[in-house]
Amino acid sequence: MNDALRKFISRAPRYSLRPDDNQILRYVRNSRLNRSFSTRFVNISETGLAFATERSSAPPMGEIIKIEFPIPGGESMAWFARVVRLEEKSLGPWWDKHHSQFHHAEIIVGVQFHELPDHQKLLIRTQLQKKFQQMLREQQLAKFISFKKFLANYGWKILFYLVCISLTVALLYYLSLPSANYDPKRGAPWGHRF
Repeated sequence: MNDALRKFISRAPRYSLRPDDNQILRYVRNSRLNRSFSTRFVNISETGLAFATERSSAPPMGEIIKIEFPIPGGESMAWFARVVRLEEKSLGPWWDKHHSQFHHAEIIVGVQFHELPDHQKLLIRTQLQKKFQQMLREQQLAKFISFKKFLANYGWKILFYLVCISLTVALLYYLSLPSANYDPKRGAPWGHRF
């Protein structure tokens, strides 16, 4: 599909697996050999998932494969999926060669669950919602901790600046007040202060 058109197709929210999640996925291609392959999957949604595999063992586009995967925060599930995307993965920028998540011989395979029963869709949806809520709580906690550290490091400076600004405003207000012998009816001649 054209990249320009792809952004207009709505997709289910993706949960990208974290290092503490179980990332092992097994799949069996629809061939006579019935050989299973073990690999790691990258993300999951209510409608499908993506996994990295070696180029030589990647299923072709449109093939229906059987996959067994762990639902993040839940149990394992086995079902059928159709290959809907094959994506070459580059190593990324030259300065990040050693920390790249993907290897030269790997490609990303995107699959869509094939006629997944409603109770299994519901199970995936509830587990993903729990993971999204957990991530949101962790982000909020990280922001709160970051704010506390900021206040601990710069709190006295901020307080000092606020006191200086308040004193400056008070001094300017005091200097702009008319003197005690000022008559508002008569006014002040140019250049004189009463």
